[in-house]
Formats: sequence, C-alpha cells, structure tokens
Amino acid sequence: MVKIRLRRTGTKGAPFYRVVVAESKAGRNGSFVENIGTYDPIANPKQLNINEERALHWLLNGAQATETTAYLLQKAGVLPKFLELRPAQKKAYAFLDKRTDAVSKATAVDTVAE
Repeated sequence: MVKIRLRRTGTKGAPFYRVVVAESKAGRNGSFVENIGTYDPIANPKQLNINEERALHWLLNGAQATETTAYLLQKAGVLPKFLELRPAQKKAYAFLDKRTDAVSKATAVDTVAE
C-alpha cells in the first residue's frame, strides 16, 4: 500500500518535514516514491507547500494519507477536492471532523456548574 506521509529532516529541536508518497513498509526516513511538498512547523506563520496536482493524482490512484498529512492536505485544499470527486471516501477521513464523543458529552464539571 502507498501512503502520503511526513519525512522528517532538519536538526534536533528544529524539525522540517517533506510530504512524500512512500510504500507503507518503508521506514520514516527510508525510501520514497515522490516528494510532493514541504511543511515547516517552526516558521511563524507555519509554512506549507504542497503540489496540489500531484497530491490529488496520488489520492485518486489509491494512496492513503496518514492522519497528520490528512490535516495538512485539508488545510492546503487538496482533500476537499478529492472528497468532491470521491464522496464514498468521506468515511475514511471521518477523523477530521472535530466533533468527538469527548467534546459532545457533558462532563462532571459541566453538570456541577449548571
């Protein structure tokens, strides 16, 4: 299986990531098929550069994005385009919906405050 994931570069304490398409069995910094972008979480504001055309190509050909890269692809606008073309895949990316059981259920602190 092919995955879209992050490949860490940079130094200790100053990470820099490349968004790559890699075989799922390859190591984090192992071999990859294609480099489709970069992500710099240290820069202010955070810098995200993704080749939308290539990312969409890989998603349409069956590549699975990891959870972190799915968030990044959503911010870059690639994932909404993909989900328009393949609405059946929305279930696979349901974790991007911020509403979870932990947020929607009242806690003991909330009930005492009422």
